Amino acid sequence: MRDYKRVNIGDGFILTAIRNLLSPHKCQFIFSTRRGLSEAEIRKINSTKALILAGANQLNDSYSVVPGMTKSELNRIQVPIIPFGIGIHGEPDMNKGMSQNTMDILREIHRRIKFSSWRCPMSVKYLSEHLPEIQEKFLMTSCPVVYGPRLLQREPFKDDFNKVIVTVTDREDFTERERTTIDFVHREFKSYPKFLSLHQFYEPRYGILPSRKQRTRPTLNLEAYAKSLGFKLFKPKKVDTFLAFYRDRSFHVGSRLHAHLYCLSQSQKTFLTYVDERCVGFSQSLNFPVCDYRRLSEYLSYNFEDVRESCIDRYQVMTKFINYVKEDILG
Repeated sequence: MRDYKRVNIGDGFILTAIRNLLSPHKCQFIFSTRRGLSEAEIRKINSTKALILAGANQLNDSYSVVPGMTKSELNRIQVPIIPFGIGIHGEPDMNKGMSQNTMDILREIHRRIKFSSWRCPMSVKYLSEHLPEIQEKFLMTSCPVVYGPRLLQREPFKDDFNKVIVTVTDREDFTERERTTIDFVHREFKSYPKFLSLHQFYEPRYGILPSRKQRTRPTLNLEAYAKSLGFKLFKPKKVDTFLAFYRDRSFHVGSRLHAHLYCLSQSQKTFLTYVDERCVGFSQSLNFPVCDYRRLSEYLSYNFEDVRESCIDRYQVMTKFINYVKEDILG
């Protein structure tokens, strides 16, 4: 499926939020954490003031910044390396016990810096259990995506939205969860325009035709099901298109964590359904419910001012981290 898999749009939400928080400092280069770094890329990194490790669920037992990196290879990077909004992987067998290489790399990263940013209590707990000697450097900032001016400036959460967005996650045994969510929105929001928003979807690339199995995969069936109930499909290629669409008076229900966080940042009502432990970590720190997809109607009376207060409290930690990076690292 590698030739069909698009990068998760949620990663773009994270990158955009980090760039906004570090403004007016500019990003000079962007490299993927999914492959190793060439000598030329390392020279580019060393020409800057810092390497920012940007968000997502990268922290697992064998975490090494990029695949296969060791401490000696890490030392070729001479500038400070700063984790920003990274979290645990979320699947239980990926966070059982940190490898020696991962501990060596994280110790070296933190030898050069005063603070790092992690996105939930479960991430900080995992780090602190394995690296107690540097646990005071792990700041639980939450995800940068959730910090928007509408939320922080106390714009009210309103019911006068103009569309309902459903997001889906096509991982593991997902079909029942997502069909049930679509049914709920179809039933409860009959008079509103409804959209199925796809953060990570598959399509032919480089002129390759999909196999018969890929042409009939469950997500395509889910798209057809939503369309049969009057939903429109929303799957643009650009992050900014998603952000603008969500920003425009939306009501969100679904399983995409960063759609949920971004809608919260815009003071828009949003309900997240359970996929894995990543959403549990966020719910613990930001005080929002992780919804059982079979009982969605029970959550509609949730008081969103509770999550706002938790976000404002957590934003103080994020501000401490941002001030450190801007003043001490980026200058």
